[in-house]
Amino acid sequence: MNTLRMPHPRFRLYTSRSHYWPPLAGLFKSGDGDRETTGFEDEVCRRLGAEQAVCVPSARIGIYLVVRALVPAGKEVILSPLTIADVVAMVIAAGAIPVFADVCHKDCHVDPVEVERLIGRNTGAVLITHLYGQTAGASRLKALCQAHNLPLIEDAAQAFGAREMGKALGTWGHAGVFSFGIFKHLTTWRGGMVVCSSAGLADEIRREVRGMKVMPRWRLSALIALGAIYDLATLPVLFSALTYRVFRTAFLKDVDCLNRFVDPEASAQPVSSIPAGYLRRMTGWQARVGLAGLASVDAENEIRRSKARMYREGLDGLEDELVLPAERPGAWSVFPYSPVQCAERTALLRWAFKCGRDIGTHTLRNCAELPAFRPYHRECPNAQEASRSLILLPTYPRYPVSEVKRNIEVIRSFFGQRRRVGFTSRRMVGADAS
Repeated sequence: MNTLRMPHPRFRLYTSRSHYWPPLAGLFKSGDGDRETTGFEDEVCRRLGAEQAVCVPSARIGIYLVVRALVPAGKEVILSPLTIADVVAMVIAAGAIPVFADVCHKDCHVDPVEVERLIGRNTGAVLITHLYGQTAGASRLKALCQAHNLPLIEDAAQAFGAREMGKALGTWGHAGVFSFGIFKHLTTWRGGMVVCSSAGLADEIRREVRGMKVMPRWRLSALIALGAIYDLATLPVLFSALTYRVFRTAFLKDVDCLNRFVDPEASAQPVSSIPAGYLRRMTGWQARVGLAGLASVDAENEIRRSKARMYREGLDGLEDELVLPAERPGAWSVFPYSPVQCAERTALLRWAFKCGRDIGTHTLRNCAELPAFRPYHRECPNAQEASRSLILLPTYPRYPVSEVKRNIEVIRSFFGQRRRVGFTSRRMVGADAS
């Protein structure tokens, strides 16, 4: 008899019935949705303390539009290599040159010392990414950019609601970009938003967006259908009976075609021009879905914070084996996952799967090493180490506290059994400049 204890899924969409029926009904309504998107923008401004906001087709396009507006063609943009490939691709498509600054070892955010060292006469902006709902050190990097008279751009795709020194991430720089994609904790199925303090910049981006076609109904219907499939596959009963067994076997047996299915960056490639499908503006019903989600986002952020705190406390004492996230002073992070670095990542994940756990690996590559970005190659050893060692522990609101405790037990048991057989994990190396 198989007595394997089945886990809850590592991630579930932030959806409810209200995310399905109103949007489906909205597909049959006419109109461009400008009134609804304006209402959504106004409410986000109010909550974040931003002066201007513009709904954009996606965070990717938001970054593209901001870089194109703020950075003259041929100028350099200093950014972290530990990001999705599309962020780098959007910088290039906007006519700028990406310059990779290595990350700090402990928190995996861009190293301010490296950023300052790389600033030169051709630097046009600094782009920071707030990974896993944690600040990349917005206050320090803002001061650095002000000292060099450079725009600061914030990729806050994973950080809606996070703050530093009481100020919302995304509002520290000249512009901040949020994602409301299907997997984000505030979702409009697809879409994003640019916030800024400059009315001129907001008007320029708004003119660009309003010149785009509205997202076609068939594509929105396909996104809703994809969400329904994902919701069904991760329904705890079905997940335990089927989905988990399939992907557990795929990982343990190294079935590449299935493992790549849960790795969105596996086939990442740059784009030489913006695909037409990227340039589709948000509909009114998407904005209404976003407005509805704002009602619960703060409470859900607090739940994720509490689970991340449980992981930090439960894994305390494993400093020789793990690098745990430590919040910066004055930071209030939102933790869509709780990131942990482990030099023996593959062995730990195999142990976790054998113990009936569903723990995800970090899928971001070190873009400075990707063949697609060979012309911009730089040695970034901390980013390379992070890309090989990061593990993401589940924190989403519906994830049971009992599962958090079980994950902690299994991780501790992994290092316990390694010690019993005389194994000593190598200490992770890297310079932490934070």
